[in-house]
Amino acid sequence: MATPTRLNLTRDQLASFLQDFEQIKQFERLFATVNSNTNDIIPGVELAAGNSGQAANDALAQIMALAELVALINTASDANSGVASLDQKVDNLAQGFAVQPRAELGTMAPLQQDNIPWLQFNTQPSGYPTGPAANGTVYWDDADAIKTLNIVMEDSGEVIQHVGEETYYRVKASANITEGQVVMFTGTVGASGGLRGAPATGLTSTQSEYIMGVATQNIANNGWGYVTWFGEVKGVNTTGGVEAWVDGQILYYNPAVAGGLTKNVPTAPNPKVIVASVVHAATNGILFVRPTFGSALGATDSNVEITGLANGDLLQYDGTQLRWENVPASSVIAGTGGVPVTKTADFTVANGETWIINNKSGSTCTVTLPSAATFPGRYLTFQNNQDQNLVSASSNVIPQGGGSAGTAILTNVSGNWATLVSNGTNWVIMQAASFNNLLY
Repeated sequence: MATPTRLNLTRDQLASFLQDFEQIKQFERLFATVNSNTNDIIPGVELAAGNSGQAANDALAQIMALAELVALINTASDANSGVASLDQKVDNLAQGFAVQPRAELGTMAPLQQDNIPWLQFNTQPSGYPTGPAANGTVYWDDADAIKTLNIVMEDSGEVIQHVGEETYYRVKASANITEGQVVMFTGTVGASGGLRGAPATGLTSTQSEYIMGVATQNIANNGWGYVTWFGEVKGVNTTGGVEAWVDGQILYYNPAVAGGLTKNVPTAPNPKVIVASVVHAATNGILFVRPTFGSALGATDSNVEITGLANGDLLQYDGTQLRWENVPASSVIAGTGGVPVTKTADFTVANGETWIINNKSGSTCTVTLPSAATFPGRYLTFQNNQDQNLVSASSNVIPQGGGSAGTAILTNVSGNWATLVSNGTNWVIMQAASFNNLLY
């Protein structure tokens, strides 16, 4: 049989982690019971406390180790009431121990558990780290303009996020970026999920949404850093130079300066992007960043379709497609101008043709008129230079005196002329005269 191991703890030492005298007596009986039941299976159990300041957590660890030994006794020795009693005593004692919190935890001591239900920060903290040593620090900022948690997000300690008040992109620079510059998207870093950025420049009217925000720090080429999409950027020059910015000034992307800002609205076709406003105009100033993008006609408008844009095009609404489309000016104002054109064979009236001379000889001239429904209000004037009839290819011409739509436009007399106006359904002869007749 193994020699019983003595409990080398005084009652004063036990009192450092046991709550009352009754627990001290139970612990002494428990240890005595272990000694009497170990036989040769357990060579010895020894609990040692270094001094009266032994931490409660250490005491609990020793109790749990003792419980494991009891489990070993249950499986390796003859079962008897003494072992069963010992098992019960260990369970009861482990449950009965009230582990005392560590004094250095202060007000967090009650939260010493696996799942922390809440945390309360000191709203006027002092002594928190700054600079590079602050990376990963979380603390409350009680300034009137902030009043939220701050997270130090970057190795240098320069980028501090005000939780709920700022949003960032983290980018890899594809060119040197200076704090306070406007940054545009330039690509990705592939499978890493990273984004690339550079000082914004050379954007077209359809690329305004390439702008990501304003650099929160200096970022060297191929280095990583933060770009503010929403929130304040502090410590940048917001005087505006010759533009003389003032507090509250609205600032736009400056197409003339890489990464620049301007108080002047850019002229088309440059993108018009409101990037920030001046919170404090100073050499060590503050910007509030919130990019707002202007649209390019037909680029982001759901009911506008621009294709093959040409000089002089106009917008026209298509009631069938339910959208605005660019069309030649002649198709919109075809009845208001154009030089006279001469036709020597059957023809179709083209866009832009208003004054038309029939000079076909030998037989009747047939004209295909534009759709009256497409061009309500458009007018056309025809004149004969040959003694030949001029007729429409369809029965869509109403005589000058009224009546049913037919095909006749001009009779076979040189010099006859007539003006037709679309009523949205047919072409109506509004004026007509024979050669050398005057209109009154």
